[in-house]
Amino acid sequence: MTNIIRTVSLGLIILAGGRSSRMGRDKAALPWQGATLLTDLLLRSQGVAFDEIIVSANRPPDLSALPPELAARVRVVADDCQDCGPLGGMEAAFRACTCSYCLVLSVDLPFYDFSPVKQILPKLAQMPPVDLFLPISENRPQPLAAVYRRGPALEAVQAALNAGKRRVLSIADALTVRILDDEGTPILYENVNMPSAYKAALAIDANRRRTVPVISISAARSGEGKTSLAVQVIAELTRRGYAVAYVKSTHHRRCWEKRGSDTDRALQSGAVQALLCGPDDVAAGEGKEDALLRLAQQTTADVAIVESRSHGPFPVIYIDGPEPPPIRLDNITAVIGCGSDPSFRYIAPEQIDCLCGYILYLTTS
Repeated sequence: MTNIIRTVSLGLIILAGGRSSRMGRDKAALPWQGATLLTDLLLRSQGVAFDEIIVSANRPPDLSALPPELAARVRVVADDCQDCGPLGGMEAAFRACTCSYCLVLSVDLPFYDFSPVKQILPKLAQMPPVDLFLPISENRPQPLAAVYRRGPALEAVQAALNAGKRRVLSIADALTVRILDDEGTPILYENVNMPSAYKAALAIDANRRRTVPVISISAARSGEGKTSLAVQVIAELTRRGYAVAYVKSTHHRRCWEKRGSDTDRALQSGAVQALLCGPDDVAAGEGKEDALLRLAQQTTADVAIVESRSHGPFPVIYIDGPEPPPIRLDNITAVIGCGSDPSFRYIAPEQIDCLCGYILYLTTS
């Protein structure tokens, strides 16, 4: 039997025209790695030989950070169906595209590395036609990081819009679907719909650049439980098999280790190292925050917990209290307490298991 090899072409569609109502500002323009979420995604897309690149956006995006040859390849199309969600953007982009297949990506995927489509691309010309290659990560389908066969997908999207449907997965019943099990790489599909998710992504990115990832614990004043929380976190992370270091900021010039001190409590809870950072440990021309980070990087640990009232390196977990935080709010990713500000993740004081899961998310993703 002779294998039939079809000629296929692959386009990239980035959906960047959403209202960003939960974020409160245009997600496509959020700063990311010296560019924006949109331009960084376009720069990373150069690792795949896309035949066309289309950005679905209802306002002209700033592409000035792109190399001229890449910017010239990008076509921007607006929705004809306003307020129809991602399906409206997909409909306009599918109509504008001429490729046989399209990778459809939401703009708010800062860690997507294009590896799933790199695995599919060599097989497209040799396998029977599939209308939708749908990744599943952590038991959740990812239709906004999926490969669609353009013709059938366009028909399905138009039918869904005509029927008043808005969910992207509503078109799956009209398509032949191949599931892509991507359970091993959930970070690829993490999106940043809210300010707290965006700050968490920035924290993950910062920790990926460090030798030892860092989490800081802060409170407005002494006696509000910084050390007690740090000790509980160290004990739980140690129980889970992680080597944890502890670095504490102090204002004392000369410090001696003694039984019952904060560093001793950290060691007793399982810390592999416990360091103090006083005024004498800050180098000339160095800030306290930089000194704390430097000491954390010198430890032999999987994670470093830094305790400081006002100088902890980003990201900071803040213990809520009656006084305003003594640190920049942008540095706080999570608050121990209750609240509704979308800029923060809120975790109850007794939820140590949840807190440690969040810390590992920020430090090991």
